[in-house]
Amino acid sequence: MTEQSVFVSVIILNWNGGDYLLRCVKSVLESDYPKNLLEVVVVDNGSTDGSAEAVKKVYPQIKLIKNKKNLGYCLGNNIGIKNAKGELIILLNNDTIVDKHWIKEILKKVKDPEVGIVGCKLYFPGTKIIQSIGFREKFLGYWESIGAGQIDVGQFDNIEEVDYVSGAALAVKREVLERIGLLDPNFYAYSEDIDLCYRARRSGYKVVTSNAIVYHYGSLSWSRFPLKKMYLIMRNRIYFIRKHYSPKALIKFIFIYPIKSTWFDLYRSIKGETILQKIINQDKRARQQKLFVEMLNIVTTRCVIFFIAILLEIIKRKNKKYKNNLDKDL
Repeated sequence: MTEQSVFVSVIILNWNGGDYLLRCVKSVLESDYPKNLLEVVVVDNGSTDGSAEAVKKVYPQIKLIKNKKNLGYCLGNNIGIKNAKGELIILLNNDTIVDKHWIKEILKKVKDPEVGIVGCKLYFPGTKIIQSIGFREKFLGYWESIGAGQIDVGQFDNIEEVDYVSGAALAVKREVLERIGLLDPNFYAYSEDIDLCYRARRSGYKVVTSNAIVYHYGSLSWSRFPLKKMYLIMRNRIYFIRKHYSPKALIKFIFIYPIKSTWFDLYRSIKGETILQKIINQDKRARQQKLFVEMLNIVTTRCVIFFIAILLEIIKRKNKKYKNNLDKDL
């Protein structure tokens, strides 16, 4: 791939995105990249707020695909990929705004034939505070966001390979998808980017970050469903380990992950090193109150939901085994 000749498909998955979708599409169409080499594909997952119709009316040049219901992140994006023409596929959340040079920054990395997936610098909106530029595994099942909460002054400009990059703004070569397959719909939402990057790396491709700047509001679609979001995150971590690791590793993960992740996050909270603590200026009392709530949430909610996810997985597997035995008897 050469930087001047790559046809790029930007796929934006939408579910009741409202004005966020309009702003996102506007920023993509204003990208400093030849319009004859760029297509924008909006996949609407059964929105009821009129956002899909609104974006097509304002920007008739986009390709709009309307699903009858919410198919989730994975299936929704897979439909977009199958209907896209690009050699390079960029998955972009609808709650993002892109810098006009972002595609060219991605293509600087894409020209390396060993690179399969490229991530972006995700900033908190209106700031240069890093939300994520990529992730590295700290221990089994736990990935730490590189530079999160820091003001970007170029300290991460030369970072190359990472374990995975955020699906909020992720570029993947079509040849990679043809080799390793599309997003795994069993994830539905969350951790599918970890899985995709893991499969790419296992197939010999590099996963790298770039200096492409994207402003990300974060979890817009799931803000009304915090418990379901947390459940999906925990369930999908379990599924990822079960999918790619040995049964022994899965057992180790189930027993060690809640303890180790809780300890690590509590330690960061006490030291004032969580992302929220870094980006929010508060007086001492307010910070102490927020720290207490955050610690309580970490110790209770996450651990409880983790074990609920395990229990539901066990029940599901037993029911599946029972059904299979019943079918054999019949």
